Amino acid sequence: MKWVHYFLCFLGGVFLIHIIPHMLHGWSAKNAMGVAVSLVGGCLLLWAGRFRWRERGKVVMVVLGMATVVAYGLLIANHMQTQ
Repeated sequence: MKWVHYFLCFLGGVFLIHIIPHMLHGWSAKNAMGVAVSLVGGCLLLWAGRFRWRERGKVVMVVLGMATVVAYGLLIANHMQTQ
């Protein structure tokens, strides 16, 4: 596999995790559009990265992409709380 496929799976995870905040803030038109963009973008990135559940490396990259966004969000929330 090419490294680009792993990178695209990582980015797919980043896009897919962004669905959660849009869903938690209610179903306005703006949030519904955010869910649609994140879902379509994430699925396209996974498709381009040739994601398969049986390839552990790519599953790990998707989870790492999601974990990176969550960790960054927690870091920012902690920073905002201490100010």
